[in-house]
Amino acid sequence: MLTVKQVERVFMIGALEVIDTNPQLALKDSVRHLSKNYPQFRTTRLYEEDGVFDDKGRLVFTLKLVPPKVNG
Repeated sequence: MLTVKQVERVFMIGALEVIDTNPQLALKDSVRHLSKNYPQFRTTRLYEEDGVFDDKGRLVFTLKLVPPKVNG
C-alpha cells in the first residue's frame, strides 16, 4: 500500500521558527497568509527551490531579513 504524507513547511525568521498552518496551499499563498502576522514576509521573496530538508524531514525556508536602517 502506498501512503502519501504532506511535508511540513517551516519558515525561519532569525531564530524564530514559524510552522506553516496551511501546507496544502501553494508557497506564495502561504507566504501571503503568514504576512498578516509576520511583516518580515513582505520584504523577502521565497521560491520553492529555496527550501531545504532538515533532519526531521521538514522543508525549511530561511528568510533573509533586511538590515535595519540607522541614522548616521
